[in-house]
Amino acid sequence: MKALVTGGTGFLGRHLLDRLVLEGYEVRVLARSRAALGELGALGIEAVEGDLRRWPSLRSAVADADVIFHCGGKVDASGRWVDFLEVNVLGTERLIQAALEHGVGRFVHVSSIGIYGARPEGSVISEDDGYDTSAGRGGYTRSKVMADQLAFWYARARSAPITVIRPATIYGPGGKNSLVRAGLRFGRVNLIFGAGQNILPLTYVDNVVDALVLAARREEAVGRAYNVVDDDRLTQRVWLERLGAALRARSSTVYLPLPAVRMLAASVDLAKAALRGGRRSPPGLFYRIHRSLQTVRYDTARAKAELGWKPRVDFDEALRRMGSPRLV
Repeated sequence: MKALVTGGTGFLGRHLLDRLVLEGYEVRVLARSRAALGELGALGIEAVEGDLRRWPSLRSAVADADVIFHCGGKVDASGRWVDFLEVNVLGTERLIQAALEHGVGRFVHVSSIGIYGARPEGSVISEDDGYDTSAGRGGYTRSKVMADQLAFWYARARSAPITVIRPATIYGPGGKNSLVRAGLRFGRVNLIFGAGQNILPLTYVDNVVDALVLAARREEAVGRAYNVVDDDRLTQRVWLERLGAALRARSSTVYLPLPAVRMLAASVDLAKAALRGGRRSPPGLFYRIHRSLQTVRYDTARAKAELGWKPRVDFDEALRRMGSPRLV
């Protein structure tokens, strides 16, 4: 099997490359920088210079590929909307079109659970629960929603052999592994929004890789989306304390009540409006914070039944791996 991986130099992509090589795939990586080309070549991985914004480079990258794992994209928390649109949305469409042109057998698209809208506390969110079309979402999430929708349009209208994987927040060796999931960090001080009792939707990186590889092999996965979220139910407090201890992170923590968070977010939105010459934008900051603090559960029954997926690495094992100097 010949696999093309986009985003192969990123956190998830690196772990996926290791698995594909281990399982005997011929691996090709789309890489933008010459440094990455040399580094991947030294590892025995074929690297082709290209960019999701450059159509000719994508056509040559997909040639002879049996499966594409699309992990690449612009993942910054902020930035110009035009850049998110160009890379995450139009880049995904270019790659799908190139795959169809060359008859690639399978296309696995990495989306996110962030595409779902806000739900009442305690809700269970399945893959069929629709998209968040709120004007309050940031550029990254808006672009991920559009790319997810686009993937399904091609699956329906053009019979593209696409599977969509929607992982939770991914953590593991080599990742950012931020101790603060909803808040800010100033030096060694963690400022947490809320009381820290919200359940975090998390998944260990190797568990996501399992889902990607399984999705590429299962015929029943074509045209389907799958939530990939670990079974561990960890609060922000537990996450911070246990992961911080494993990483030997020295810090102090302050929890900011939600009324104060609302006032802070409103001030930021007003400041942004002032910078725009008084033009008001949707009050999105508190919406995004409030959504990130919701305790909901993501249904993974479909991935378990149709892919045979399960989270092999639980939080205790993840801490053991991440706390080892050899693996960090």
